[in-house]
Amino acid sequence: MQIDAAQYAGISAEMAQTNSYLEVKEFQQDYLDKPPLLFWLSSVSIKIFGATNFGYKIVSFLFILFSLYAVYRFTILYYSRQIAKNALLILATTQAYFLITNDVRTDALLTSCTIISVWLFSEFFEKRKISNLIMASIFMGLGMLAKGPIGAIAVLMPIGINLMYQQKWRDVFNFRWILVLFIVAIILIPMSYGLYTQFDLHPEKGKKGLYFYYWLQSFGRITGESVWNNGAPWHFFLGSIIWDFFPWIFPLYFSLFFKLKNLLNRQVKLPEITTLVGFVVIFAMLSLSKYKLPHYIFVTLPFASIILAEYLTKINYKIWKRWRITNCIFGILILLLFIIFNLFFFPEFNIWVIICVVLQLFILYYFRKTKEQNSGQLIVFVLVLNLFLSFVFYPKLVTFQSDSEAGKWANKNINNEEIYIYKTYSNSFNFYTNNPFTKKITKENLTSIKNSFWVYISEEDLEEIKDLNLKIAVKKSFDDYPITRLKIQFLVAKSRQEVLKKKYLIKIINS
Repeated sequence: MQIDAAQYAGISAEMAQTNSYLEVKEFQQDYLDKPPLLFWLSSVSIKIFGATNFGYKIVSFLFILFSLYAVYRFTILYYSRQIAKNALLILATTQAYFLITNDVRTDALLTSCTIISVWLFSEFFEKRKISNLIMASIFMGLGMLAKGPIGAIAVLMPIGINLMYQQKWRDVFNFRWILVLFIVAIILIPMSYGLYTQFDLHPEKGKKGLYFYYWLQSFGRITGESVWNNGAPWHFFLGSIIWDFFPWIFPLYFSLFFKLKNLLNRQVKLPEITTLVGFVVIFAMLSLSKYKLPHYIFVTLPFASIILAEYLTKINYKIWKRWRITNCIFGILILLLFIIFNLFFFPEFNIWVIICVVLQLFILYYFRKTKEQNSGQLIVFVLVLNLFLSFVFYPKLVTFQSDSEAGKWANKNINNEEIYIYKTYSNSFNFYTNNPFTKKITKENLTSIKNSFWVYISEEDLEEIKDLNLKIAVKKSFDDYPITRLKIQFLVAKSRQEVLKKKYLIKIINS
């Protein structure tokens, strides 16, 4: 989906063809925003599997699976296996984890590397295996390669504060941290060298690569040095996490309350506060940023899942029954969503919608009288919801993302003729045409190219070039809408045409 995931996929596909790994390019121009780990890994995958959704997403998906394993292994260091199983199930069924494997950005790698590193550091301080320390350092370095200094902060802060809480002062002030620093520095050398040669050696470009990466992109959003400011209020993440941690968000509030209560109660010694710091403190730090997007807090959610898992094993049947009733209400609302979708949004026969409705009705009936305290009762509704999102909702939405649809059509139907994009570039179009070097063309150049060629162009721009009297042999149209910014007027079938725009692939023949 545009913008971020499509951009990163486009950069990865371009890197796969140019082999420019140290100097990251986008449309053959210098790129300076996100660190390169996602581009490096996805470009290698694209070389193996091709420029496809699978080729771009598979590495991030495997990291996510590893993160679930890390959550389980970290949890059993301090809690029971049942709590560890619950933590894994909770995290795997949050909306964030479904989203993070569909709309793949840098956060999948950051979240995974963070919890993997935290687990391995904790394993080291409990069992003293030097291999755990080395691997923890490697994954912390990879986290920094995924999204910057937050990859180190999100690891060192919970680990360090937990060591102080447990009064392990020899571990806090220990020469082994020099080894950690050394390993992380080695991991960062290729990226740092690339930034230095691409930007710092060329002051005429007006950009300082190392300063941007190590300071401006992360800390500059807090200090105000960065120009990135979307005006999001300090409580922005308090709202976004309701969807990100759905369907577990309300139990999470209660589990946090009791966890903090136990921490403040000096008579209760907690086995660890890594999870509490990893969620609450990092969440608060991210809220200080002047530029916020919902996926920024995904890095804190593994810790939240552990906090909630511990709470669920301690509640009695009476409280459990209340949460089950709350979850059944969610299930009914999800069922209504399926019905509304098929009646008012996209009134057409879809076998997957029928399957989802039947499954939801069966689940609501089955759990109506059961008295077992089973976390499976709380996840089945969200599984059906994401079956619907993955096989019905998102596939339908992307048919209105014209850049990708036009790219797919061009890849199948245009063979050896040149393709251009009018005035601008498009990551989605380039990715799906399997050509990251699609050229941009202006009005002045349209009449200078001989023989036939294709142009991808918007409806407004097509009007603009009418005065050239071009010979258009083929005109293929595509519906266009910014699908990541949904509005009810678009969703309702009767009013959709009012907000849709058109884009075209036109074949021009110049004699």
